[in-house]
Amino acid sequence: MAIKDIHSYIDKHGLVQTDDSEVEKPIYRRPGFDGVRSLLAIEEELSRYLRERRDAQNLNREQVGMMVGLHHEIYARHERAGAKLRVTRLLHLAELLDFSPIEAIYAAAPKFFGESEQEAEVKFKLVMRMLNLPASTAENLLMLVEGLSPNRGAEDGPKQTDKKRRG
Repeated sequence: MAIKDIHSYIDKHGLVQTDDSEVEKPIYRRPGFDGVRSLLAIEEELSRYLRERRDAQNLNREQVGMMVGLHHEIYARHERAGAKLRVTRLLHLAELLDFSPIEAIYAAAPKFFGESEQEAEVKFKLVMRMLNLPASTAENLLMLVEGLSPNRGAEDGPKQTDKKRRG
């Protein structure tokens, strides 16, 4: 069932109406610690990140284009923010260029990691360290963090309706 009052949803989630050159109509966005960045600015940061990752792997655009099944000029549009990067293409590039999609998200939109640049950087570093932990250490750390968390299991547990469906 859809929400009846969309404005209460907008207010609750701190969304603001904004104009963006990428969209013809006004859209709603949540400001970050650097305000509301345009969708193009986010795309440009993703493009810069891809270029840096390709360079770090000592690959040229033709080689990467071949591995993703694109002509190198078409692939180059992703590195110049001339073509929209689909999530599936980003995931494929993460496989090829040896990076975590989380790194790309942080590069383009660090606001998803914290309320300030400093908080975002700390949380990003923590996430990256956790990704590199051995499985048994990660499991132990999860148990420790869940034990310290005030809402233990509330966010990750199944919803009441899911429990009823399971029987």
